[in-house]
Amino acid sequence: MNIARSTTALIGAFSLSASLAHGQAQLFFQDVKAFKQIGPNQSEYQGGSWNIRLLDGAIFFLPCWANFGPIYTQPTTIPPCQSGTTGLITEGDLDGDGVRDVGFYLSITQPIPARQVEPFQTGLVELFAGPPSSLPRPLGGFNWLDTSVVAFYDLVNDPINGVGYEVTVYDSTRPYEAGAAGLEQHRDEIVPGIYTFSFPTLGSDEVDRQNFYVNAPHREMVEMVPGPGGRDVVSGGIGVGNDFRLTNDDRWHDGVQEFDPRIIFDFQWEGLNTQTFLAGDRIFFSVRERDSDRIRFPPIPDPVPGNPHFPQLIGSSQLGIPSGYELGPDFFGPDREMRVEVEFRRELPSGNTTDISSRIYRWDIDLIDTYDGFKLNGFPVTSSELLIAPEADYDGDGFTNLEEFGFQTDVLDPASVPNPTPVLDAFTNQCILDIPKRPGIGSRLKYQVQYSFDMETWVTIEAGDPNWFIVFDNDELLSVLSRRPASINPCFVRVQFENS
Repeated sequence: MNIARSTTALIGAFSLSASLAHGQAQLFFQDVKAFKQIGPNQSEYQGGSWNIRLLDGAIFFLPCWANFGPIYTQPTTIPPCQSGTTGLITEGDLDGDGVRDVGFYLSITQPIPARQVEPFQTGLVELFAGPPSSLPRPLGGFNWLDTSVVAFYDLVNDPINGVGYEVTVYDSTRPYEAGAAGLEQHRDEIVPGIYTFSFPTLGSDEVDRQNFYVNAPHREMVEMVPGPGGRDVVSGGIGVGNDFRLTNDDRWHDGVQEFDPRIIFDFQWEGLNTQTFLAGDRIFFSVRERDSDRIRFPPIPDPVPGNPHFPQLIGSSQLGIPSGYELGPDFFGPDREMRVEVEFRRELPSGNTTDISSRIYRWDIDLIDTYDGFKLNGFPVTSSELLIAPEADYDGDGFTNLEEFGFQTDVLDPASVPNPTPVLDAFTNQCILDIPKRPGIGSRLKYQVQYSFDMETWVTIEAGDPNWFIVFDNDELLSVLSRRPASINPCFVRVQFENS
């Protein structure tokens, strides 16, 4: 057993076991799809999975449960449990790593034995029936992971006459790849309806095997635009036109939403409403670093490595169904690349099954630096609106406020003057002009270079211009070069800004 790996495995295996205290096997049905919106009515499927978990019985770990080891005497590992080590694994692979964990001591309390499903028999598990779909049939023994165990309890109070508790834990995962083909396969295989699974009944005769049947109802959930619309209203399908869609349509640029966080930082969406939202459904919101997936909102302190942050619950039967979220200005600064994630989680119990399916809706955002955001703090608070307008010249140095913003000079200092000066190539005598761009401006501020032969008529340099061509035009630099020497193409150039 890998102790570090087992920490997560053990918690995950039994985190949903509270309902098992009633002595009933529980099956959890999870259909997961993740999407990223890239335009007003466009999205990408980022992959998903179909996950099944069967739990019969439970083991509850004491706070010092990490005190275990493969030894057959009472462990003395620090910190010790006040009650000592209470359990011993006598059969099974607790963490699913393919290695039997027999001989590991655990600190556990109140084990609940399996009562209906035989452990260690994944080869006998089948999808007995399901709604018409392209899902392969029968699905017997498909990709099942068996983490069932037998735990001997209680070593402290009765080490001789302790009881072996069988706990049955079966998991199955069917992944779907990102992309159009993966989405089509996912939609064709996992459809709304009732899925019936058969498991080997605990204690039944091997010759005359008895089966334990579990029915798992699954209702359709909202997907991201352009979704499939409603398939079957009778089976709980959603209505056509109820796909999730971010509606901030004026902020898209190259598949990314642009925001100046000093002005406004709100998101509006549609698709989650009384038709698509059921009792027990919940909606979570988070803003994450795009490269690391690290949650930056909600703003929870991070004293422990590993980013133990969680998204914020913003929608439920008690909280209502949100149609958007607003962070307010100045929560983030400009020039950052982030991603927003809205997760729609379902928890729909039915008998001894629970549908815990989810949909993840994402979109990338660029936090940009705009002149409108800059002027909020870039000028004295008593400044008039006329003087801080983009076409005004606050410091009287002959350059507009917008030009100084674009050239990154000080709008308050008349001695801080832009100086876009072309130079001559030493070998060709051609004119070169490099304009460093202000960081994080996105697409809202456009740099354009104009040239002239007589200082009266000016022409904007564009692709295919017969006299100049654009060498670089990226987020950091705009560079232009004359096609002929300065004796023919004089270095008469100027920079213009277009603010949107």
